[in-house]
Amino acid sequence: MHELAKNIITERIDELIKEWNFENRKSNADECICYQQGKKCHDIKNLNCFFCYCPNYDTSVKEGRCFINSPKAKYIDNHNGKILDCSDCDFPHKPENIKKLLTRRFYNFTACIKQ
Repeated sequence: MHELAKNIITERIDELIKEWNFENRKSNADECICYQQGKKCHDIKNLNCFFCYCPNYDTSVKEGRCFINSPKAKYIDNHNGKILDCSDCDFPHKPENIKKLLTRRFYNFTACIKQ
């Protein structure tokens, strides 16, 4: 990651986490169907939407794979085989984990922290 991007993230990380809290975002109904419905996609306290899609999801294999090996992820059958269903995993939506992902690894997810 570019040094300038690292500096911006480091300087603004707490502000970014606060800004992307579900309660703060849900007034932006045009951004997300969950905001429109006022309903969280994950039933967790302090849900954070910064990583709407999980950065730990590996799409290099057809079935998908979880870089952090979340015990909550499971495979489900669809019409084209199996896909990884991470809907029960809340790892990327917790503020403390967002901070870890952004500061500790700066998007080097293959070496990401274990849950």
